Amino acid sequence: MLESILREAGYDLSFTILEIGALPMGEEPFHKLLKEYPSSRILAFEVDPVLCAELNGKATRGIHFYPYALGKTEEEKTFYDTRHPMCSSLYKPNEALIDMFQNLEVAKLKQTFSVQTVSMDHFADINKIGPVDFIKIDIQGAELDVFEGGKKVLKDVLVIVSEVEFVPIYEKQSLFGDVSAFLWDHGLIFHKFLGLAGRSVKPIVFKNNLNYPSQHLWSDAVFIRDFLKPDLLDDLQLLKTAILMNCPLQ
Repeated sequence: MLESILREAGYDLSFTILEIGALPMGEEPFHKLLKEYPSSRILAFEVDPVLCAELNGKATRGIHFYPYALGKTEEEKTFYDTRHPMCSSLYKPNEALIDMFQNLEVAKLKQTFSVQTVSMDHFADINKIGPVDFIKIDIQGAELDVFEGGKKVLKDVLVIVSEVEFVPIYEKQSLFGDVSAFLWDHGLIFHKFLGLAGRSVKPIVFKNNLNYPSQHLWSDAVFIRDFLKPDLLDDLQLLKTAILMNCPLQ
């Protein structure tokens, strides 16, 4: 195994991972890093404090859930709770657009309530997190807010997998181009999409499948440190990047 070879070579690797938007939908591929590199840790965020406590009660070693809504800064914000929790957001669902597509009713608004947001930099500072290697983020249109509130954290990040939208499923949200341009300015460049998702425009149904993506709406986008500047990374960071690229992107 690679981890055994690395240990024999004097590398005792440890990864620090932020999982932002951690509604449980099955184990993520990068969770296996906890088994392969036991001193690693995943800091996960779930805005519902009751669910967060439940998740901590069941969590495996190395994972801890925090009941925080990460945002651009420390402030009170409206949280838009949708018909399916996975579609809930700090941005209001764009129901005019949602109504245009098949099988997007799960993103319609159910209720609102107030939450206190905290920036990624502030969270890292008060919890003395240290350098973060990898970020997985899926918070329905609010990803750029988190990045804007985490400029210090981003200086060390090697790989990011971020959900991005191509059209405004949520009102006033940032789109893929906005996220990509911001991360480019902070040394992280677009690498690839992990699939493309979408829906058909009503009333058309393609191939008898309501989820058939005649219009691509969103994807998970991978961003990595600028590969044109490898001299900016030390040997350990290059090694970690190689492992991360082989792990969470399959």
